[in-house]
Amino acid sequence: MNAVGDLLPLLPPGTRLLVGPGSTAVRSVRGVVGTPDQVGRSLSQGDDVVVLLTPVDRADARFDVLLRRASAAGTTLLVVDGALELGPGTTTLADRLGVAVLATPDPWATSVRLHELIGTGMGPAARAALDASRVALDAGPELDDLFTRLDRSLGHPVRFLDASGLALRGAAVDDAARAALVRRAGTSDVLTAEGVDETLVAIPVGTGIGPRAWLAVGLPVPIAAEQQVVASALRVAAVAVGHRLLLTRLDDERDARYRMAMLDELRAADGAPAPQLVQRTIAAGWRLDAWHVGARVVARQGVDLVALRQQVDAAVRAEGLDAVVVEQADGWVLWLSEPDEPGREAVADIAGRLRRAQNTLRTTVETNVGVGSLQAGPAGLVRTLGEAGDAARLAASRPESGHFVHVDRLGLAQLLLAWTQTDTFLPASRQLLAPLERGGGALLTTLAAYLDAESSIAETAAVLGVHRNTVSDRVARVERLLGVDLSDPETRLALHLATRARAGDGG
Repeated sequence: MNAVGDLLPLLPPGTRLLVGPGSTAVRSVRGVVGTPDQVGRSLSQGDDVVVLLTPVDRADARFDVLLRRASAAGTTLLVVDGALELGPGTTTLADRLGVAVLATPDPWATSVRLHELIGTGMGPAARAALDASRVALDAGPELDDLFTRLDRSLGHPVRFLDASGLALRGAAVDDAARAALVRRAGTSDVLTAEGVDETLVAIPVGTGIGPRAWLAVGLPVPIAAEQQVVASALRVAAVAVGHRLLLTRLDDERDARYRMAMLDELRAADGAPAPQLVQRTIAAGWRLDAWHVGARVVARQGVDLVALRQQVDAAVRAEGLDAVVVEQADGWVLWLSEPDEPGREAVADIAGRLRRAQNTLRTTVETNVGVGSLQAGPAGLVRTLGEAGDAARLAASRPESGHFVHVDRLGLAQLLLAWTQTDTFLPASRQLLAPLERGGGALLTTLAAYLDAESSIAETAAVLGVHRNTVSDRVARVERLLGVDLSDPETRLALHLATRARAGDGG
């Protein structure tokens, strides 16, 4: 049995309860054509809901008689045309008799909808599956078009979730529902998960490549018939979504191979690319005759490089950088091209933005990032990408820098390290930094990152993946433990030398 209040949000827009409790429970529905007198005479036991398919002009004495006959027959809900207004006397009578009255702008559509929600037949589910198949055939190749049409067909917003339950399209699901999705990963069955404010109906989407995703709809009221209808439509829609995902993946892989091959040809051209290659790079949006800053992003664990390219591109663009991103065997290369030579500050700003983009990517993939120097022309592009690759290899062994190395700052770092590799300085540096060793070395790591970041609290927080307040607190504790003032340039230099020496000594 279903309560009237639960059914109300699922009925045609504008439907409202004129009188009676929303908790009234119903289990059967019948639509009747005729005047109130004719409807009243046709009532029989078991008619929980009676829909008056013929509009009622006014709630007069004949409607009061209908209410009495409905009460006598055990009818708990009358559905009337939305134009009908009940007077105080009729409202009082309906309350006393225990008969609720629902007004709707479309009694015929409401009758059909109530049959679907209350009934136990498979007809509504079959119609929903058929409608979904028509939507899939009519929709274009883009997922957004398919999802928009499914929203209209189902009357509920469709959500697209990744294997972990993260919303790729639509509203997020709560933690309980996400946990249920993770537990049921790999299933082919319908998943129904009770959330805080909704019941989630989810269907797995298989692509044949990578982990499965989910199509889901959140229902505000857990009505079994509605869940059955939604699940039936989502099963058909999941096939259409999976097909489009597979085609998109094949296109992405083809484009990735094309980009990688074109970059390999450019590297092999030794700074003098053939006219045909130049034409292809122009068609791809690559500007060779420009000033370039290259970067190398190496994934520190096995990931789907083709699928993650969009996230790398999005992270870089979120920092205001218009970069070309090309897949590689273990990650990606990217570069920025400017028609006019940028100054040193502009290049440093680019490196800072790339560091922030790396921090954004940490929620998806841990990386080693190297940034090359500013170079010009086709040969310069190859050179800066080569420098970036070398820097990325160095970044792999530099957790204190957040696994990020910019070659323009690499020279100073190497020089500092050379100054500190002496038998006299190493013991002194260890003794100086000894108070920071306690507590797992977090203070020492923070100090090294803080000095590498040129005393920037924000950049240090990004490197370490902690809040800026945490960095500020740790820096203050370092000053107290060591009895130093980090605003003093000479103190900062001495401590920078000491932290470099300790890192180079393997301590």
